[in-house]
Amino acid sequence: MFRLRGGLSSALLATTVVSALLTATNAHAVTGDVADSTFAYTARLDIGGGQRACSGALVDPQWIVTSARCFADDPATLQVAAGKPKWKTMATVGRTDLTTTSGQVREVVELIPRSDRDLVMARLATPTTGIAPIPLALSAPTPGDELKVAGFGRTKIEWAPNKLHTAAFTVDSFADTTLATSGKTASDTACAGDAGGPVVRQKDGKSELVALTSLSWQGGCLGTDDTEKRTDALDTRLDDLNAWVQQVRSLPQQAQVTAGDFDGDGKSDVAALYDYGKDSQGHALASLWIFNSNGTSLRSPRVVWDNTTSWNWSSSTLTSGDYNGDGKTDIGVLYNYGQTTDGKNQTKLWVFTSTGTGFQAPKIVWDSGSTSWNWNSSKLTSGDYNGDGKTDIGVLYNYGQTTDGRNHTGLWAFNSTSDGFQAPSKVWDSGSDSWNWNASKVASGDFNGDGKMDVAVLYNYGQAADGRNQTGLWFAGGADGLSSPKKVWNSDTSWNWNASTLTTGDYNGDRKTDIGVLYNYGQTTDGHNHTGLWTMDGTATGVAAPKRVWDSTTSWNWNSSQPISGDFNGDGKSDLAIFYDYGKNADGRTHHGLWTLTSTGNTMNNPHLDWDSTLQ
Repeated sequence: MFRLRGGLSSALLATTVVSALLTATNAHAVTGDVADSTFAYTARLDIGGGQRACSGALVDPQWIVTSARCFADDPATLQVAAGKPKWKTMATVGRTDLTTTSGQVREVVELIPRSDRDLVMARLATPTTGIAPIPLALSAPTPGDELKVAGFGRTKIEWAPNKLHTAAFTVDSFADTTLATSGKTASDTACAGDAGGPVVRQKDGKSELVALTSLSWQGGCLGTDDTEKRTDALDTRLDDLNAWVQQVRSLPQQAQVTAGDFDGDGKSDVAALYDYGKDSQGHALASLWIFNSNGTSLRSPRVVWDNTTSWNWSSSTLTSGDYNGDGKTDIGVLYNYGQTTDGKNQTKLWVFTSTGTGFQAPKIVWDSGSTSWNWNSSKLTSGDYNGDGKTDIGVLYNYGQTTDGRNHTGLWAFNSTSDGFQAPSKVWDSGSDSWNWNASKVASGDFNGDGKMDVAVLYNYGQAADGRNQTGLWFAGGADGLSSPKKVWNSDTSWNWNASTLTTGDYNGDRKTDIGVLYNYGQTTDGHNHTGLWTMDGTATGVAAPKRVWDSTTSWNWNSSQPISGDFNGDGKSDLAIFYDYGKNADGRTHHGLWTLTSTGNTMNNPHLDWDSTLQ
């Protein structure tokens, strides 16, 4: 346990002015190596014109992460008000030697604290240029890992050094919000002045930010008790906060969502492929977030992948399934590469393979190559169509119209192997029948309970002569895999296909997949949005008549809703999650929420808000 010692408390924010320079705040590096330009992302913070000093790390051209203790009236409480700093704060970044004029100096104009740990994000008045921010780690370190820490704090012989120093630490253990570390040698310690400094791990030859320096015993630091030899430190974890950091940076925009048991614990989780827009060089940015279930709710998201190359969210279609049959759900992305110079469409299939704790880097498992495959003509779904225990991928494909004016549609299957997919094979063609791809919404499920997935298509027949909307439901499947579709339901009332979003799951727990439709009723007379949820239970020969299992009692906007099905509480019945777009908050950041409707077997409980993206 950390304790009061020599005027430097365990809450540690000493404020001793030295030669009219800067004051010390807590944390590391006694006689560590002088850092070179590889640590240029390390910031030195001058708070209140020399009243306090801290270190920090640049994670965005305009944002620094650092210790909340640096800005708190009482460092022991970590209480920092959001908004403009109480004391004028200047950040120097890219200057590892303070006697030079390299790097850039910016004023900190806004603070956004994190309530559950020693962390604050500081916005600079204008973005830095030419200084590469350090990326955040996507996984927790493990005991025994070696980390590098950097900061501008005291050393064994200097009270206010002008040069950035580093030290080596080893991970002892970690908790929900902190890392316990210890200096690798007696000279590796954390001293006053380094609070908020980066704690860095090397992974695959690259540096990533794991944590920030928070507390230390400061053994061997100038001005401490000479008998103190302990070099233990307590650092603030960042590896689990990537999503929050990106929200502060205002990166998340729109998202595509899918569900599956990504960690293999028997409960479904939610994945969101997020559009981050473009960076300053014009590269498209995207990121994969996971909301893991704890059995009662979907937890706050963590980022499991950030693209290091230009990944265009608008060119991506998301699906999910256990493609290698290991009991964990993987994620597939059909990606549009546009056209070649000779006019051929280029499409590729990528897969993120689940490791249980995260995902392997995505890899290409199919390339359309010399054939012309039109991504814009493809509707994607996943299911184990041949019953071999591995999920396959289905694509409903639009061939446009024939010369005689008929609509032409086909169904293709990518059969999964243990380490990839076979080349796609066409399993159905509309042939002489006119099948309108644009009138089709597609999903998959084992509707008759035979152990093999079928493809469901909700089909729009337009309006009858009397003005009623006409909608039908078709199933494609059979004993030998996918086969010609057959109609299993036809609306006998006015059912608006354009007001229907299709999803599938075993809502009643009978081991046969059911159909779910989130339905838009438009607006009530008082201007409220009206949305309902209907299900059709799977049977041995088709589906039962639809029944409404939930109706919105508040204003629920169907146009803002992405429904996905999964057994989120692990009780054997599928529930419904809805990813909801609220638009933008007053601060300009996108506002999203994740709601769940838990199945009772016969109906659905009212939606519960599991996550809200608004900064707390």
